[in-house]
Amino acid sequence: MKEATEASLDRDAELMLRFKAGDQDAFNALFDRHCAPLVNFAYRFVRSRELAEELAQEVFLRVYDAASGYHATARFTTWLYRIATNVCLNEMRRPRFRVAHESLDSRQTQDCDAVPFELPDKGRPAADVLIQRRAIADALQKALQELPDKQRIAFVLNKYQELSYSEVAEVMAVSEKAVKSLIHRAKEALAATLQPLMKELL
Repeated sequence: MKEATEASLDRDAELMLRFKAGDQDAFNALFDRHCAPLVNFAYRFVRSRELAEELAQEVFLRVYDAASGYHATARFTTWLYRIATNVCLNEMRRPRFRVAHESLDSRQTQDCDAVPFELPDKGRPAADVLIQRRAIADALQKALQELPDKQRIAFVLNKYQELSYSEVAEVMAVSEKAVKSLIHRAKEALAATLQPLMKELL
């Protein structure tokens, strides 16, 4: 597959090719554009902001090292999240992660942005609404952890990183039909887990 012409490149791929040619500022620009999204992506797997930041740095180290062999045959984000997915899965398979993950189950997450919906306040004090949002965010994060790896990856890439079905399929090296099925099953599992909590809170 031939490398895309410069005119057809997305901005990120253009920056990566500039970095490949020796432009350090281009790499810095890629880091600034994608560091925060990568941290958020990793957090949904490891549930630790500090560890997520370390994993994002590991992803960029791999991007840096892979520059000489980079070819713009696909969107840069597709290539980037393929690397990020592998980094996150490798971390989750380490014994040290399993021990640390178990210790998180009794702690409440502060990632309120993970909640994919808004709670009606029904005249309740703002503090109560915030507490409820955190309870749901915590339950959602735990439910994500319980999903099979492929379902979690497909759901997070599509829902939170906003990759299309076709892009997710390319990241995961599966068919688009398989991605749709994975996301559908993930949504069903998450809804089943969260429904009792929603009834209790609302």
